[in-house]
Amino acid sequence: MKRYMGKLIALLVCAALMLGAAVAAGLADGDSLITKSYLEQIFMPSAVEQGVQQVKTDLDTTYEQAEQSLDTLAEGYLSQVGAGESGGYGWGYERRTFGAYDQINLETGSGVLVEAGRLRLTHEGTVVDVTAGESVPSGTVLTPAHRYLVAEDTHAQLTVESDAARLALEGEFYRAASGRDTTPFTDIFVDDWYREAVGTAYRLGLFAGTGDGSLFAPHMKLDRAMMMTVLFHLAGDPDQERFSVTKTFPDVKKGEWYESYVCWAGEQGISAGYGDGSFQPLKTLTRREVVQFLYNFGISYLDLELAERTDLSAYTGVEVLRADGWGEEAMSWAMAVGVIDRLDPNAYPERAEVAVMVASFAEKYQLGRHRS
Repeated sequence: MKRYMGKLIALLVCAALMLGAAVAAGLADGDSLITKSYLEQIFMPSAVEQGVQQVKTDLDTTYEQAEQSLDTLAEGYLSQVGAGESGGYGWGYERRTFGAYDQINLETGSGVLVEAGRLRLTHEGTVVDVTAGESVPSGTVLTPAHRYLVAEDTHAQLTVESDAARLALEGEFYRAASGRDTTPFTDIFVDDWYREAVGTAYRLGLFAGTGDGSLFAPHMKLDRAMMMTVLFHLAGDPDQERFSVTKTFPDVKKGEWYESYVCWAGEQGISAGYGDGSFQPLKTLTRREVVQFLYNFGISYLDLELAERTDLSAYTGVEVLRADGWGEEAMSWAMAVGVIDRLDPNAYPERAEVAVMVASFAEKYQLGRHRS
C-alpha cells in the first residue's frame, strides 16, 4: 500500500507541475493563471486527500469481501467439527483448560505441552516426545512439561483423566466436551478412590484449592486449625458468631489467620482444647480427632442425638482408645453411620481422607452451602 500511495503522489506532482508550466508558457510574465502557492497550498493537498480516500474506499471494500469469505469458510469448518465441539488453530502455543473426560483431537503438525493434569494419548501413526527425543506409543499418559508433536499422516486424540487439565496447544485442534460437572483441581484423577467425596466437599464449600486454587493437594496432612475452618464452613459460614467470640486459648495468637475459627470452635463446644488449656492449632490432626470434632459438632452445634453405636471390641485399635480413655464413643458412632470404616485412631489422615469423612457426615445430615 505504501508503494501504491507513493506512485500516486508522484504522478499528481508531475501532472501539476506540467500543467503549471504549460499555462505559464502562453502568458506574459506575471499573468500566470496557476501560481506556485496555489499548487502547494490548495491543489496538491486536495488531490492527495482525494487519492487517499479513494484508496481507503477500495481497500475497505476488499477487506469486507475477504471477511465475508473467511466467515463462510469458518462456518463450514465448524459444521464439520460437529455440535458441542470447539476448535482452533494457532501458529504459537495457546493455553487452554479442559475438564474431566474432554477429548482433544490433534492433526498432523499440531503440538502440545501439558502444564498440569493427566492426559492419555491415543493415535494412529506417530507422535514424538520432542523433549525426550523419542516416539511414544498409543495409550501413553503424557509427561508434564514435555513437548509433543503429531507427525505426518497422524491423527491423535487426548483424553483428560483429571478433574481439570491445562495445556498449551499449537496447530489444528478441536475439543469434544464431556459436559460433566467437575472440580478445578488438576491433581484429582478420575480413578482416585476419594474423587467423588472431594467433589462433594468442594461443591458444598467445605474445602478450597491450594495455591492458585487449581490444586487440592490430596496427600497433604491437616493441622487442628485447618479442621476448625472446615467445620466453620460446614456450619454455613456464620461470620456473626465468629466475630463475636469471647473464648480464647493461650497459644492462639491474635491476628493469626486461624484465630477466629479456633476460638469460634471453642465457644461452640466443638473443642475444649487440651488439659492445660492450650489448643495447639498447628499440631497435625489424627483420625481420632477428626471423628471427635465431627461428633462434638453434631451434638453441641447441631443439637443432634447421634445415638447410633457399633461394638468396637473386635476392631484393631480399640485397645488404644480404651488405654487413652477417650474417643471410643465418637468412633463407635462414626463406624455405625459410615463416616469411617476402620479405627486406626492415631494415624494422620491426608486431606483427601478427611474430605471423605466430612463429605459423608455432610451428606448424611444434609449440611453444607452449595457453591453458586
